This record gives sequence, structure tokens and C-alpha cells, in this order.
Amino acid sequence: MPYDYNFEEDFYKKLSRSLREKDFREFGNLTKSQNLKNELFNPLKIEDRFEILSTLLMDTIRDVSEGYETSALGDFIEILRFFNDYNLMERQLEEEDYILLEDFKNDKIFISNLCDLFGKISNSFIFYIIKDIPHHFYNLFINNPNPYFTDSEILIYYIKNVFFNQYTIYGLSVRYLGPIEKFLGELRKKIDDCNTQNIQEDFIELDIKYELPEFYNNYGVPQKRVIIKRHLVSPKNVLGYNNRFFQEKRYRMYRFYNLSMVLLGGLGPQGQGFSYSTPRGEVIEICSDIKENEAIIVKYRLFLKEQFITRLEIELIYIDSQLKNNIINFLNRVITPEELIGYNKIDFLLNQIKNFLINLDDLRELNNFNINELIDKISSAISIILRPINMVDQFKARMDLVSKEQLKSEDIAKLTSLKNKSHYDVLRERLFFQYIVDFFYEIYKKNKGIK
Repeated sequence: MPYDYNFEEDFYKKLSRSLREKDFREFGNLTKSQNLKNELFNPLKIEDRFEILSTLLMDTIRDVSEGYETSALGDFIEILRFFNDYNLMERQLEEEDYILLEDFKNDKIFISNLCDLFGKISNSFIFYIIKDIPHHFYNLFINNPNPYFTDSEILIYYIKNVFFNQYTIYGLSVRYLGPIEKFLGELRKKIDDCNTQNIQEDFIELDIKYELPEFYNNYGVPQKRVIIKRHLVSPKNVLGYNNRFFQEKRYRMYRFYNLSMVLLGGLGPQGQGFSYSTPRGEVIEICSDIKENEAIIVKYRLFLKEQFITRLEIELIYIDSQLKNNIINFLNRVITPEELIGYNKIDFLLNQIKNFLINLDDLRELNNFNINELIDKISSAISIILRPINMVDQFKARMDLVSKEQLKSEDIAKLTSLKNKSHYDVLRERLFFQYIVDFFYEIYKKNKGIK
């Protein structure tokens, strides 16, 4: 057997083993270091890649369904992302496959969601999502016993109607509250009441009664639990983009708009959270399930250049006036007019100021000058300006930026996070799994003869 053939065979066996062992770093290193004598890496030569992928994916879903951490859903996404990045799902498609693909490609929200999660996607990737994964789900849930659900019909009901409407992932609690039409209807009634009483407010506190399901799998029947949640809403912002998005299903786009802050009755330990609309016309509440400030911090204070400079000038009142003027003039040059100054800019500003001061000739004329003490004073002044603010004030500040079109409502979810996962990550991943469950449920109905 020729040497080249053996080398190539060994190389692709190593790649296969790395995938099977979920050692994606080693896989990447192998593809970078490979030397196939003028032959490019060809993912199609990893013959068992689909078998490996299905095993890896279903292992994560099995972990979730058997009561382990729901964060395994994130692993599911990461596995798909890796295989997509290396084109490991490419294959020859038949004519009828392309016909099926065209039908699904007409769902712009679905395709936008895939592109958002996985970047550039191919026909083979989309086909795997709509065809292979739903069948894997069906085989897993129908042909394999579940320790918590002995009745497959109850299990299917739970997966389809309950699981993604109330779960916890990445330390964040997620709950479906109801259709957007209900939220908007209650908001409009509240506005009418305020107008009747001649009350004009930028923010409205809105109490909404929800009937939320409590699922008991011992009986297989979901019970209803009534709960009242108090929302803090900016009517101008919500009803402002209502005209573009909420009116009819056909106008909906791939956006997750921030609707409100939940003041009372929220999922978190402090009873607070945020609510968002989804492209499917749902209202979803998200908040931390543990007491961590970073879980509810949207952002620190943000100021435009002019506002920041003015506030800094006031805070530096005890610094030599000429030196203060030099610092202010310098910042006026390095900060652009429309730049938003926030907590994440503190280190940048201090380094810039320190380099400026080190090279400032006027400092030599000051007696008993200590540059480190000066930097400490400036640092304290900046920190006072950009200090964190309470949750309600943060929400109002964000809504003010939205109303001034300095921030988009759909970006709020990206700015609200717990550690390295934002509310936006949760919302877009949830939407992806909703599609998967829908595809899987269609297979279930077909096999059961359900119309």
C-alpha cells in the first residue's frame, strides 16, 4: 500500500477520533498542521461524521431530558456550530431535498435565526436541521424509555407545550407569559385610563394577570396557576415600534424587543426581571435565578461626550485649575462628539490621561506633584460619574436612549447578561429549539395519524 495513502488514512482516522471524543481543539490543531502533499483537507473523507454528530447531539438532549443541567442545550448549539464551521455536514443532496429546502427557506425568521446562531450556512446544514435532527429526536423520545415519563404521549405533550415555556438555563430563569396581543391590549387599556384621569407619564406601571401552567407529570395534566405581574413600561417605545412589528404576523421580523421591566411577581429572588417579545408573537420573561448583581445590571451609566466632560469638570473641582483645563481640553480632542462614555471606557480614559500628563511640561512647575495621586483623584471622579445605578433607573435610562434613537430596543437583551450569557443568547437559542420541536412534532403526528 503506498505511503501517501496510509498517511491520509491515518490522518482522517485521527480526525474522526477527535470528533468522537469531542476534542474539538485537537481536531482544529490537526487540520491546521496537516500535510497531505498539496491536497487540501476534505471533510467529506471523514465517513462516520454524521454518526458521530448524531451521537454527540442526542447525548446532550438525553442529559437534559433525564434531569441534568439544561445548559447541555448550549452544548448542542456549540456542537452544531463547530461542525458547521468545518463544513462537516456537507453531502450530496437529491432533487426532492432541494424542493423541501426551498419551502423552509421561505421562512425568513427561521433562516435569520440559523444565520444568527451559526454564521454562514449551507444547504446541507439547513437540510440536517430540518430533516436529520427531528428524526433523531423522534427516535430518542419514542424508542427509548424516559425515567420521568413512562407514557410517551405525556412526554411529547411536555416537550411540545411545556418545557421551553418554563425552564432555567445558564443561571437564568425563562418563562412564557402569553401572546403579545394580551400585553398590548392591557397596555392600551391602562393608557386610556391615564388619559381619562389626565395623567401624563413617560412610564406606566401595568398589572397583568396571567394563568400559567404548572405541569405535574404524575398525572399528565397541566394545572393553571394565576399570578399577577407588575410591569414597568415605556408606552412611547413599545407602541412606537408596534406599528412596524406587532400588528400582524406577516410583518414580524427577527427581533427580540424589550417590552418591560417586571417589578413584582418576577421569576428572580428579588421578584424582578425583564420581558421581551419574540418573532413568534410571544412575551417572554427572563431574569436571574440567583442573587447576582451582574445578572440584573443592564449597563452602567452612559454619557455622550459633552455630558461626560461637563460632569468631569465639576468633579475635578479640587485639582489645579490650569491642570484641569489641560485635561479637559485633551479629552475634548480624543473623545468623538457622538461617543458614548460608559464604565468599560474607564481604563482607556485613565491610560490616555496618564500618558498625556507624563508628557505635559506644565507639571514640572507644580510643587509637590505626585502623578499617581493625581491619577487616583481623576479615577475617583470618573468612577463617581459612571457608577452603577439601581435596576429601575437603569431600565429607565435604557428606555430614554431608545426614545432618542441612541439605542435600539432589540439591543437591550444583548446588554443584559449573567456572566458570559446574555438574555439575547437565551432568546435566540430558545427560538431555534422551538423550530426543532415543531419539526419533530410533525413527524410524531404523521406517525400517529394525527391531522
